[in-house]
Amino acid sequence: MLIVYEPIDKFGRMSEYWKRYINFYEEYWGGPTSPYGVWFGNEYNDFRGRLSSALRVPDEEIEDCLFMKSKGGGYLISPFRSFGNAYILDSDNHVPLHWFILFDDSEREFFYTHMGFGRVHYAAGLKNGAGRIDEADRIIEESFKKYGGEENAHPLFMKLKKIQSGLFELRTWLSEFDEAGYLVLDYGELCSFLSPYTLNNDRSSKEIWDALSNLEKKDLEQCRLVLGLFLQKWQTVRQKVSEDITGKGAQ
Repeated sequence: MLIVYEPIDKFGRMSEYWKRYINFYEEYWGGPTSPYGVWFGNEYNDFRGRLSSALRVPDEEIEDCLFMKSKGGGYLISPFRSFGNAYILDSDNHVPLHWFILFDDSEREFFYTHMGFGRVHYAAGLKNGAGRIDEADRIIEESFKKYGGEENAHPLFMKLKKIQSGLFELRTWLSEFDEAGYLVLDYGELCSFLSPYTLNNDRSSKEIWDALSNLEKKDLEQCRLVLGLFLQKWQTVRQKVSEDITGKGAQ
């Protein structure tokens, strides 16, 4: 999942609602709940009833969100939406290549959940992520100008055109949000299908930027090699996860 968080004060009158929402969660749990949390008996109904009282709205009218703290200590939120979620992009069984362009390898974190799964996510300021889109787009565009019509025949440039199209879509999406926001890329359910060793050794953001660096240096062969290995890796992941899901469904 690719998630946008925005500063809580950006939400006008809803800001007070979200502050009460966060306060309740932190008092009830001591922090945000885990996506792997398990409810027993009537715990969930009790939780929602208490949340309803804290927010002073009926249970069926509760609006939910993800939230996090910025490095400066302020809260940022990502509201859920009933019909599609403008704040969250999702992709079946893989992470699209162009999402990694938003991040630097230093912004990557690997950790273990309390359920024992390995987990990977990246986090970056929205302004930094948007700047990386511009930088990647510049490198690709300059390569097109450098090699003229050759890109129509070279398989590498076909791949680059597809990446550039994905970057355009990301730029359009991010333009709707506050520059002071935050971006988080989380591998989500993929983590339950991949070993901790595999996840810990995955450096996808570094790999895609290595490919772009080689492109900028006009080393097309090395760019092609790095990009090809990247795409092969994620195609293998996608196939494995799809097969595992299909296998579980047939049991």
